[in-house]
Amino acid sequence: MTLNVRLTIATAFLLCTFPPLSARSQATASPASIKDTVLPASLEYEAGGLHRALLGDNYRDLWATPIRVPVLDLRRFAGGIRPTKMGGGKQSNNLRFMAPDSSEYVFRPIYKRLLSMPDHFDGTIIKSIGLDLRSASHPTAPVAAPPFLTATDVLHPNPTVVLMPDDPLLGEFRKEFGGILGTIEEYPSTPHPTPAFARAVDIINTEDLLKNINKEPVHLVDARAMLTVRLVDMLLNDNDRHPGQWKWAQLRSGGPWFPISRDRDKVFVSYGGTLLSLARLALPSLVTFDSTYPPITGLFDNAIEFDRRLLVGLERAVWDSVARTIVQRVNDSVIEAAVRGMPREYAGTFPEIIGRLKARRDQLPATALGYYQRLFTVADVHATDADERATVVRSGDGFVDISLQSGSNPPYFARRFDARETREIRLYMHGGNDVALVTGRVQQSIPVRIIGGNGENTMVDSSTVGGRSNPTRLYDIGSVSGVRYEPETTDKPDKADKGDKPDPSGAKEKSDKPKDGEKEEEEEEEVDESLLDFNRRPWVSAYGTLIPPKRDRGTSIRPVVGIGSGHGLGLVPKIGIARYKYGFRKIPYASMIKATAAYSTKIRGFDIGLDTDNRFESSGLHIQTASRMTQLEVVEFRGFGNDVPNLTGEFYDVRQRQWSFRPALGYSFGPDSDISLGPIVRYTTTDSTVNRFITQERPYGFATFGQAGLQLRLYHDTRMTLDTGVTKGPFTVVPPEKPLFWGTLDMTGSYYPGMWDAESAYEEVAGVATAYLTVPVMTRPVVAVRAGGKKLFGDFPYFDAAFIGGSRSFRTEHRQRYAGDASLYGSGELRVPIAQFPLILPWDVGALGFVDMARVYVDGESPGGWHKGTGAGIWIGVIRPETNLTILYTNNPDRRVLTNIGFAF
Repeated sequence: MTLNVRLTIATAFLLCTFPPLSARSQATASPASIKDTVLPASLEYEAGGLHRALLGDNYRDLWATPIRVPVLDLRRFAGGIRPTKMGGGKQSNNLRFMAPDSSEYVFRPIYKRLLSMPDHFDGTIIKSIGLDLRSASHPTAPVAAPPFLTATDVLHPNPTVVLMPDDPLLGEFRKEFGGILGTIEEYPSTPHPTPAFARAVDIINTEDLLKNINKEPVHLVDARAMLTVRLVDMLLNDNDRHPGQWKWAQLRSGGPWFPISRDRDKVFVSYGGTLLSLARLALPSLVTFDSTYPPITGLFDNAIEFDRRLLVGLERAVWDSVARTIVQRVNDSVIEAAVRGMPREYAGTFPEIIGRLKARRDQLPATALGYYQRLFTVADVHATDADERATVVRSGDGFVDISLQSGSNPPYFARRFDARETREIRLYMHGGNDVALVTGRVQQSIPVRIIGGNGENTMVDSSTVGGRSNPTRLYDIGSVSGVRYEPETTDKPDKADKGDKPDPSGAKEKSDKPKDGEKEEEEEEEVDESLLDFNRRPWVSAYGTLIPPKRDRGTSIRPVVGIGSGHGLGLVPKIGIARYKYGFRKIPYASMIKATAAYSTKIRGFDIGLDTDNRFESSGLHIQTASRMTQLEVVEFRGFGNDVPNLTGEFYDVRQRQWSFRPALGYSFGPDSDISLGPIVRYTTTDSTVNRFITQERPYGFATFGQAGLQLRLYHDTRMTLDTGVTKGPFTVVPPEKPLFWGTLDMTGSYYPGMWDAESAYEEVAGVATAYLTVPVMTRPVVAVRAGGKKLFGDFPYFDAAFIGGSRSFRTEHRQRYAGDASLYGSGELRVPIAQFPLILPWDVGALGFVDMARVYVDGESPGGWHKGTGAGIWIGVIRPETNLTILYTNNPDRRVLTNIGFAF
C-alpha cells in the first residue's frame, strides 16, 4: 500500500512523538541456560578441493567450526515455556512455545533439513547438489541482522543461538527437536493481558494485510518503513524476503501498519563455485555476497510484485532520502558490532565481512535507485473495493499526478510520476462505484490506463497530449460485473450478494475473530507467494475464456536447446535463443523473436530459423513470420511409386538447400492451438552431383526452383495448458501435467500459382492427428495413435512430394523411402513405464511396442499395398518425453535396431 504527502508528514510527526521503533521492539528474553556446550553447526558441508571448486567454498568452514552456545533451559526461559505446535516452510520445521504470560516464542533450527524439490529428484545428484547449496547460508546469519534493523528503526525480534535440550518437556516434539542447534526469538503477537510485541495494538500476518489493503483505504502500510527494511535487505544480501516472511504491527488504533522483519536466515547468502557461476546466467537468484551488489532483481526475485504494490507511492526523491539515511545510521560502529556479535569462533572471517558491508553501504543509494527504476518503469497503482475517486492530471514536461480518495476524506494516495522514469501507468480502481477524471493539456505525457473493475464506473478523459484528445485508455466503463481476481472462482458481486466478503488473497476466511484472551490459531509456515497476489490484477480474456493474469511487463531471454536424430541425418543437435517481451493483456506475450540453428552430423548440413510473433491486446489475433534456411528437408530420393526398389547407398542421396519466408496473420484459440494464413515464398537449389539418381532423373523442381503461394495452417492441442508467462529459468524440472486423454491436430493447405519457376498452379493438403490415452492402472501406461496423409493436385516439384519414411511417418524405413502424389500412414504405440531410478537426474525406464502402416499413391495407383513395420524395445527418459532415448528391435532387416532421441510422436 502507498502513502500520500499528508500521511508522510503525519508519519514523520509520529516518529518524532514516539520513541524509535527499535526501542519498541521487544527483545528476546535472556537465554536462561542449563550450561554451555561446544558443537559445530553441521559437518555435512565438508568437501574436498574439486567439490569446492565446482560448488564453492561458501561457508563450509564455518558450518564445521565448533562454537560455544548456551543450552536452553525450558523451565527458566521467559518464566518457563512449553511447546504448542510445529510449523515450518519448504526448508525446515520450527517449533512454537508459549510462556506463562501467553507470549509466544519460536525456535528455528539452524541446519535446514528440507529442500523444495519435486519428489522424483530424490536420490539424484541434482538433489544432493541442492542440499549442498545450503552451505551458501551463513550458519548464524539471523543474529547478524538485528543491529542493522535497530539502527534503522525497523521492528524485529531478536534471535539468540541456543541448543535445544533433549528434554522430556518437549513431549511429542522431542524426537524432532531434541539436541538441535537453532535460534529462539519472540513470535510477534498480541497476547492478553500481557503487553504485545512492540506494544502494538494489533499484529496480523501478510495474508490478512492483503485482505485489508484490498478492502478499503483505512488500512495503510507505512511505505517509508517498508522501503527502509527493503534497503537493509539489500545491504545484507538477504534474498529470501517474500511476503510470507513478515508480520505487520499497528502501533495505534487506526494507524498505519509497520512491517515486522522476521526469519533472517539468508543474510550474507553467497553461492560460489564454477558450476553456480554458469547456473547464475539462467538463475540470477543464485547471488553472491561481495563488495558489490548482485543484480537486484535476482536478489529480490520472490519479492518484486510485493514491492511494486507497497512502494509505488514513494517517489524517487524519497528512495534517495531513505537510502542516504541508512548510510548515515549504519555507520562503521554498527557494522562492526553486528558482525562481532556472531560467535567469536568465526572471528577470522569478520574483517572480510565487515569490509564488504562497508563497501555495500557506500554504494546503497545508487543501487537503490537502480531497483526503483526496475520496479516502476511500468507503475501499477491500486485503489480498493470501496467507492473512490481518482484524479489524474497531466502537466509540465511529462508529469502525471495521481491522487485517490474515498468520500470526503483527504487523499490516501498522492504521487507525481515522471516520464523520464516511468513509461506507463496502470491505475486499477477495483470494486465499488468509482469515478476517474483525467485532465491536462500537454505536448508529451506518460501513457495511462485506467481499469475499472466491478461496480458503477464513471471515467472521463478530457486531457490532450500532443494535440490528440482523450489519449487515456479506459477499461470497464459503466456498470460492470463478472470481473474475477486470482484465485477466486466466482464473481465478486455474487459473493457480496451472499453476504461474504471476497478474499483477494485466495486464503480461506476465518469464521470468527478470537475473543479477548484467546489465541488465534495460525500455522507458522511459508506462505505461497502465488496465493498472495499483491500486484492485484483481474483475470484477462484469452482463448475465448477468462484466465488468471500473466506476466505483463519486461522481457525475458530463454535458451533453446535440443537434440534429435533420424536415419540419413545422424544426430541433430539444436541450439538457439528466444527473446520475449510482455505487455498489458497480451497473452502469452507481447512479442517473441527466436533464432535457432540445428546441424546434422551425417549430412553435415544446417537448419537455421528465425521466427517472430507479435500479439494484440485482449485478442487471439497475432502477426507472425517464419524464415528458414535448411539443408535437411529432403535428403533422399528414389523416384515416385509405392514399389520402388529397396536399394540403398549414396546414389540416392540428395543435397538440397531451401530458403523460405512466411508472414501470416494468426488467431490463437488455445495456448498451443492456432490457425494462420499468409503468403509463402520459397527458393530451392539441388546440387547437381554426378553419379546421383536425382541428377540422372532431373525431376521437376531440380536445380533451382523459385515459387510463391498462399498457405493456411491449423494446429490444435487439446491439453489447453496455459503458459504462465513467468520465467524462473530455462529448464522445466517438473513434467507437464496431461489429462487422461488428449491429442493434437496439425493441418496445412497450400496453393502455388503458375509463376516464377512454377510452370502451372498446384495445391497440396496435408494433415496428421495424434491421440494419447493414459490407462489409469499400474504404472499408467500410455496408448498413442497417429494417422496422417498428404495429397497434391497438379504438377508439383519433387521436394513437395508425399513422402513416407522416417520417424515422421514410417520409422522402420529410410527417410523419404517412398514418394507419390498422395500418402497415408498410421501408427500405434504402447508405452509402459517400468521403473524410476535416481542418478544425476531422475531417470525413467519403460517398454515400448509399435506398429506402423504406410503407403503412397501415384495417379491413384499404389502397387504393393500397405507397408508394415513393427518393433519393440525400451526407452530411458529424463523428466520429459522429448529427452528419451529409445532403442527398438524391428522387423526390417536393413534397420533391425533403431536408436532415436525422443518418441516418434
